[in-house]
Amino acid sequence: MSLLLISLLIVILLLLRFFNFNRAKSVVLYSTVLLTLLISTGVIPKYLLDKLQQDYATKAPIQWQDNNAIILLGAGLEKVEDTVNNKHNVDSIEPPFHAFGRIHEAAKLYNECIGTAQECKIIVSGGDTHKLGTTEAAVYKKRLVQIGIDATDIITESNSLNTWQNAQFTSEILNKGNFDNSVLVSSGLHIKRSQLYFEHFGVRATPIRADYMSAQVSWLPLGYNFALTDFALHEWIGFWRYDIYNMLGANQKRVNAGDA
Repeated sequence: MSLLLISLLIVILLLLRFFNFNRAKSVVLYSTVLLTLLISTGVIPKYLLDKLQQDYATKAPIQWQDNNAIILLGAGLEKVEDTVNNKHNVDSIEPPFHAFGRIHEAAKLYNECIGTAQECKIIVSGGDTHKLGTTEAAVYKKRLVQIGIDATDIITESNSLNTWQNAQFTSEILNKGNFDNSVLVSSGLHIKRSQLYFEHFGVRATPIRADYMSAQVSWLPLGYNFALTDFALHEWIGFWRYDIYNMLGANQKRVNAGDA
């Protein structure tokens, strides 16, 4: 996304040069160079990521109640190809590397919860987002069971294809389950937008980040910082889209927080 923006600026620069708009060409040239430097040296991604994550750096204490729900949001799936036998099956579909922090955090919270002798369920939310023939919920549940989580304490929500639907469909499960307390687990850069969407559907959950992503500020340009900028921009675009849809009346009517 950031590289696309820079490429667009370069195209504009070439057009301005072709039509001899020298003053405008200089402005676009300096803007392109400055933007490239601010991204590659980590200044822009650091600002964007800090604004997303800083409120969640310290994990909030959880007061476990009689009936608790830990909401684990899916982070995609990865197809692991069998290069020897050239076979693809359900067993070769795994969580991607950046999902394991979420899975670990949900399992840790579950063990803390049952340690207080309270009822606790993990709700795994995520459908077949990549058309691989299985769902994030099913694959993550399997991994949770492998690390010792009781399968009967795992509820799967297998229809959602994005964060908005995660919130929408999980809120219906929470309504039916009469949960006293809910905890929302996602990645550090994703938790802020997730909380906004869940509150839209009346879910007042305690947000817990599973990880924290930091930009590397350096005098030397780093390609890594372009990737971080794209991750952060994806989240901010989600906020802007939410606000625009609200203004247009395209979003489902907001539910009072705490109703779910």
